[in-house]
Amino acid sequence: MKHDILTRPSRREILGGMAALGAGVLAGGQQVFAQGGQRIINVHHHLTAPAYVKFLQDNKVRDFPVKSEAQCMEDMDKAGVSVAMCSTIGPGIWFGSMEDTRRLAREINEYAAKLVSNHPGRLGMFTMLALPDIDGSLKEIEYGFDKLKADGVYMYTNWGGKALYGDKYLGDAALAPIYEELNRRNAVIYTHPKDAACCEA
Repeated sequence: MKHDILTRPSRREILGGMAALGAGVLAGGQQVFAQGGQRIINVHHHLTAPAYVKFLQDNKVRDFPVKSEAQCMEDMDKAGVSVAMCSTIGPGIWFGSMEDTRRLAREINEYAAKLVSNHPGRLGMFTMLALPDIDGSLKEIEYGFDKLKADGVYMYTNWGGKALYGDKYLGDAALAPIYEELNRRNAVIYTHPKDAACCEA
């Protein structure tokens, strides 16, 4: 990454550099250095979009308290975090309904973009894909990057579970169109582990 002395790198450039080095080494509060001083970037900042929380609660999947935006920023300040990258807490949005999956992906992404807009320079976002819906996921990539100005995409290491399709993993051939589009955009892909169907019990 090459920058003019008077130019600070953008979030996307920092993330691109992290990806090249292996973003895993930065998880857990490691310090990232950028021009102009020391910055801590949290790439594991879970987002709890109201529509997602309601869906999980209504379907008795998971129940958890939701922090306000103010609490989120307060926690970041206490921990000395300069920038947090929003991604969605598990177990994910696929429960057998393509319609619900597309709707939740869009609502989560729009909520993340709203938070980023409300806190410029403090938050970034990884676009949630509508997997296993390939067409829906391609639409979210387009919408996330072109409309919402996302910093990358967010993918669980597997999806499916017991519902309809069984487990699929990141190397599945069905993902080829998604990877082709992400490669075309030189996009950052952030991944997060998820329980496999074989081990849920």
